[in-house]
Order: sequence, then structure tokens, then C-alpha cells
Amino acid sequence: MKKLWRYFLILILFLAAMLITVNILMSKMSQKSQSERVVVTNRITQEIEERLTSITFTSDLYPYGVIPSQLAQSIFYDKKDEWESIYGKDACPQYMNIYIYPNGDFDPLEPEGVTEKAVDKEYHSGGTIITELNTPNLSSETGDDIHGKSIGLVEYHFADASNAPIRIILNVSIAVIVIAMFLYTLWISTRIIAPFNKLSEYPERLSKGEMTEKLPETKNKFFGRYIWGMNMLSDKLESDRETIRRFTVDRQKFVTTMVHGIKTPTASIKLLAEAIATGLYSADGKVNEKDAELAEKIKKNAVEIETLVSSAMEEGTTAIFDYDPKVEAFYRKKIEEYILEEYSNRLKMNRIPFEIKAEGNPLINSDFTGVCRILRQLMDNAIKYGDGTGITLSMKKNDEGHFITVANNGETLPESEVSFVFNSLWRGSNSSGVKGHGIGLYESRLIARKLGGDIRMRVNENVTEVTIFLP
Repeated sequence: MKKLWRYFLILILFLAAMLITVNILMSKMSQKSQSERVVVTNRITQEIEERLTSITFTSDLYPYGVIPSQLAQSIFYDKKDEWESIYGKDACPQYMNIYIYPNGDFDPLEPEGVTEKAVDKEYHSGGTIITELNTPNLSSETGDDIHGKSIGLVEYHFADASNAPIRIILNVSIAVIVIAMFLYTLWISTRIIAPFNKLSEYPERLSKGEMTEKLPETKNKFFGRYIWGMNMLSDKLESDRETIRRFTVDRQKFVTTMVHGIKTPTASIKLLAEAIATGLYSADGKVNEKDAELAEKIKKNAVEIETLVSSAMEEGTTAIFDYDPKVEAFYRKKIEEYILEEYSNRLKMNRIPFEIKAEGNPLINSDFTGVCRILRQLMDNAIKYGDGTGITLSMKKNDEGHFITVANNGETLPESEVSFVFNSLWRGSNSSGVKGHGIGLYESRLIARKLGGDIRMRVNENVTEVTIFLP
């Protein structure tokens, strides 16, 4: 999921960079267009001023006899194609207006129709440039020198070159895309990736026998059939494991019965062989060398039979247990999270109060899978043999190591049976009517000892406590 959000941030940064670049380019293009238009307006204004100077020397009607529209027609409109061929169509105005101040009043007045007046040829983003008309070397009718004075204004109208609508549309579009991508990424991460990450661990844990809870049913169209199929697989694996346990127990019982059945006559044969070797059964009480030699061979064969029987017994017991520890460091909090994930729903459904008592979060150097395997057995036993009034998981650490205790209320074993509870195929007197095979606690002790620790049971009035010790 982190990788998805990383890709999303990279894409956002790319879009932001692209947006900034496009806006800068469009701004540069707009500034360039503005500069070109200012050049054209300066050129046209200069030609108007030169024409006004010419009219002054040839007409007594100046400044009152000048007709602005005719001046604009002759300088700009009649030569518009020429202007556009020189400077380009975008740089030339679409139309223009010339305003001459009336009655010789040379104070700048805002002409009719001009809503905003430019100073020093300021460019207006709306597409308008207003310039002042300054005529050199002129005198009014009263003889006043008006050299370099403003006698009017020229208003140039251009097509809007700011590209403001395009920029707004572009910015809004990218913002909408970013928001849509964020929402879509959020939807994917919460509806697909997060559930998938959780479900992806299930097959591995199922193969290790670590799962006690089935996957919760969901209407999610992406994972509904997957969850249904995995739960069916879980049922099948559990059924197969139960069958294997039953066959294993039956085989062990058969091996045990056979071993005890062979051991007794083998011991008798050894005793008889020893008696023959000592001449106990001879008529004169003396040792017969041939009988002694034969008795020694019989005794040797009996010892070999005992060795084979003991080996069969040991292998039969070992076959029940299959565990290879992989020791690595993990924090104790991981055990709490595992137990809550596996048993919280089951305990709530059975309405069994559950409490975890732990201080701190020390590092444990052990096999997490093996520890969880023991705890599953202890928790299952607490649920099966407890009275449903409460289960407590306590974890503490001292100088010796880590102690993890599962305690439950309910009928306890008699003190005389506690010492046998970890034996193979042994079940207590409180197991009547409770499903089991008598190998769970036996396996738990073997795992604990392979991890360098041990496991103990203690009963106290109506409470059964089973404690795991890990170094």
C-alpha cells in the first residue's frame, strides 16, 4: 500500500510540475505578445503624430479641423493588411479610436467610451492599449507654445492574449484529475489492497496450522469467492488433520500395546536363559557348557528384541510430533496481537470474558510460530475445559526469562493427576465428553523444551494456570 501512495505522490508531483511549466510558458507567451503589441502601437502612434504635424503646416483648421475617424482610416484601416504583414495579425489591433481634446484644452480628459486610462503606454490584459498623442513644434491660435504637450489619446483594441479562459480550464481540469486520482487511489487502497494484504497471509498461516478462526464472510465482489474457497479449504485441512491425529493416536496405541505385549515374554525369556546358563534346571545342578552357550544366544536375541521394541516405541512417540524451530527476535506485543486476532471473535461469540495482563514490550529471542503453537493449545484447552467465566493471558519478564501464563476458571484436575498431564496420550479425569486425543500438551512441552524453556501446570481452587517459560 505504501508503494501505491508513493506512486500517487510521484504522479501528483509530475502533474504539478507540468501545470507550473505550462502556466509559465503561457505567461511568457502572453508577455511576448504584449511586448509586440506595444511596439506596433508605438509605431502607429508615431505615424499619427507625424501626420498631425504635417496637417498643421498645410491646414489652418488645426487643431479643430482634424477628423479623428478619417485620420484613423488613412493611417490604420486603409493600411491594415500592410501592418499585419509586417508585424503579424496578433500583434496588430483589431480596431482603434483617436480622441482629440476639444477647445484647445490640453489637460488630459478621459474620452467617452474609455473606462480605464493607461499611463506610459500601460498594457491592459483585457486587450486594450491607450497612448497619448504628443505633437512637437506646434503653436495654438493664441500663440501659446504647445511643444510636447498632450493633445489627445489613441485607444487600440486587441484580441485578448492573456489566455485566461484556457489557463482556468487547464488548472481546473488538472485539479479535478488530481482529486479524482486521490479518491480512486484511496478507494483502491481501502477496498482492494488493504483486504488483499490481510488475506495474503492466510494461505501461509493455514499451511502452518496457525489459523483457528475462519475468514469473515463478506459481500465484497472482489474477494467473496476467494474467502468462501479459503474457508472450505480450511475445513478440509482441519478434517484431514483430525483424521491424521486419530490414525496417529490409534497407531501409537497399537504400538504401545504391542510393545508391552512383547516386553513381558521377552523379559521371561531372558530370565529362563539366565537360569539355564547357571545350571538351575540340570539334574545334577552343574552347568552344562552346551546348554550355557545356547542360553547365552537366547539371552542375546532377547536383548535385541527389547532394543527393537524400545526403538519402535520411541519412533512411534516421535512420529506424533513434528517441529523444527526457527529462532529469531520479535517483540512481545506481536503475541498479544496474534491472540487477539485469533480468539477475540470466538471468545465474544461464546461470551467468555478475556483479559491480557502485560507490562512493557520486551524483545523475545525465540520461535514465534512455536510459541503461538503452544498458546493455541493452551487457549483451546482453556475454552474447552473452562466454565466460561473468564480467561486471562499474563505475560511478564524477569532476570531468568519470559513467563507467559494462560489461566481459566472452571473444574480443575486433581493434584494427583497434574504430574501426568504432559504425558503422551494421557487425558485427565475432567475430560469426559470433551473431544481430544491427549497429545496437545505433550507436544507443547516438547516445543517449549526445544526452545530451551519448559511448561508447567498449577491448580488452585477453581483456577487452572499453565505457564510457559522462555529463556
